[in-house]
Amino acid sequence: MKKNIFYLLSHQDDEFGVFINISKQIINYNVYIFYLTSGYDKKIHKSNLSVRDKESIKVLTKIGVNKKNIIFLGKTLDIRCNLLYLNLPKIYNKLNLFSKLVIPHMIVTHSWEGGHEDHDACNLIARKIAFKFNIVNISKEFSLYNAFRCKLFYFKVFNPIQKKGVISKTNFLKRLLYIKLLFVYKSQFKIWIGLYPFVIFHYFFYGYNFMEKLNNSKNIKKPHSGKLLYEVRDLCTFKEFKDKTNFFMKL
Repeated sequence: MKKNIFYLLSHQDDEFGVFINISKQIINYNVYIFYLTSGYDKKIHKSNLSVRDKESIKVLTKIGVNKKNIIFLGKTLDIRCNLLYLNLPKIYNKLNLFSKLVIPHMIVTHSWEGGHEDHDACNLIARKIAFKFNIVNISKEFSLYNAFRCKLFYFKVFNPIQKKGVISKTNFLKRLLYIKLLFVYKSQFKIWIGLYPFVIFHYFFYGYNFMEKLNNSKNIKKPHSGKLLYEVRDLCTFKEFKDKTNFFMKL
């Protein structure tokens, strides 16, 4: 019987950072994709949500994920973008209920990197689930973007802080497929304009995903010195994030 891998993602389209890993793991594992926010905020109208859902479904099924294993948990609970850190117990409890039916044998989620507060909130939830099922040592995290040691640009894509992990490579034809899939995310084109050059360059010339061990700390420590990317963008401060989430790791 195949084991189960839970991918805990913040938003529809975050899967772009793990195309290669998902494609390889579906051969030997049951892969479940959970989106922990609705994908909606004050700039994204609710009418666009079904579009965002369909885009990610189209992309994921193209790389082999079973449609029934794609779960929009944040949409069900009406958790907006940028507010996941204020709703940790709500999401955690729902994942707990699901895990009574399907036991996770590995968790994969966003790196603890200060890039987006929803990404860091995902990391905390993943740690909590991983500790509960004693799989923290085999669970993984992946970088999407952050402000760690940025000079020329205010952020970097695929910029793991620790750089201690495993590289998962793919062939050139698959790289072209993944680049093509990036253009399915039409509803978020304004955001993707800033990401396309970096992501396309990475998949075309390097063609790998980089997976690090899941952060195994039960304490909330700043991912890196200096301003975090979500602080640069004035979305929230790390102090606010920590004050609102500290209790969760102690539950």
